[in-house]
Amino acid sequence: MKKIQKRKEYVIIFVCIALFLGVSLLSFTSIKQLQGNARVVNYDGIVRGATQKLMKEELMNAYNKDGGVNYSDDALIARLDSIINELKYGDPLPGADDNDLIVLNDEKHRNYIDQIIVKWNELKAEIYNVRDGADPHKLFDLSQEYFVLVNDTVFAAEAFSERQVNRTTTLLIGINLVIILFILIAVFLFLRSAASTRRAEALGLIAYVDPLTKMENRASCERKINGLKASPPPENIAVIMFDMNNLKLTNDFLGHQGGDRLIAKFAEALQSAAEKVGFVGRYGGDEFLAIFENADEKMVQSYLNAVQKQSGSYNSLQVNDIEKISYAAGYVIANLQDTGIDDMIYEADREMYANKRTMKKRNS
Repeated sequence: MKKIQKRKEYVIIFVCIALFLGVSLLSFTSIKQLQGNARVVNYDGIVRGATQKLMKEELMNAYNKDGGVNYSDDALIARLDSIINELKYGDPLPGADDNDLIVLNDEKHRNYIDQIIVKWNELKAEIYNVRDGADPHKLFDLSQEYFVLVNDTVFAAEAFSERQVNRTTTLLIGINLVIILFILIAVFLFLRSAASTRRAEALGLIAYVDPLTKMENRASCERKINGLKASPPPENIAVIMFDMNNLKLTNDFLGHQGGDRLIAKFAEALQSAAEKVGFVGRYGGDEFLAIFENADEKMVQSYLNAVQKQSGSYNSLQVNDIEKISYAAGYVIANLQDTGIDDMIYEADREMYANKRTMKKRNS
């Protein structure tokens, strides 16, 4: 199940990255395309304006032959030739400036450019006729028709460019919405995965925690022991076994709730005293195990004194002996390179039972 969920997360991450790269590429190509469209619209307008300028100059020459000023502009004619050729084919004429124009991907605009080429050739032929002395009225009429044609071409280019902008905007919005959706799904899966991890950790914690005392349980003690077997520390360790006294008597008179309360109070004393010393856990019903690394006699005695002090503080508040904490303890200090952990636990247990027998004799 976890593998499937992980696979889903990887798929979503891959899709998000792919969509992001797709949007980036689409944005780049769209910007380039829109820039190209804008240049075509601009140069359609240049053809319109420059041709009107040319017509004015040629008509001025025709009506003022004796004025002494020649307005003929062959360079402008050549420039218009190159621009129109570039609008048609995407390339300038040999030797002319490159205006970096594209062929607009619009059939209507291409048809207009084809018509412009035909009309432009007619217009040029009539310019040369007028220069040779022909009546300029035909040139004027042709220029008017040509202006209308180029004007329509400009509008066609603008309309196409606007459609391209709308399509690109719609597409980018759609892709971004899909990315947002996948991000939300990824966040949901991440949160669900985090919640599952927390639940698993909580379950793992429960598996190693004693519900009554809230301390390490038998399974946790075994895990600690196995860890020391697998990787024994080089320094001495201390193993301490505790066993509570008279718990059966407490249970008989106060019920198991009374006995449980006593166990919990003793566990509290053991944990509090061992907080900065080492490991302590509930090894069995009324048995407890403490393991301290880098240990010596002074450390063990200090710990046992702390447990005795806290137990005594609790006992001083109790009236009946059956409500008081009573326990026996036994310990062993050794190096795991010389003595196995199981042997140390066995010896500490023997020591604890020896102390328990001594206590019983003294009490009797």
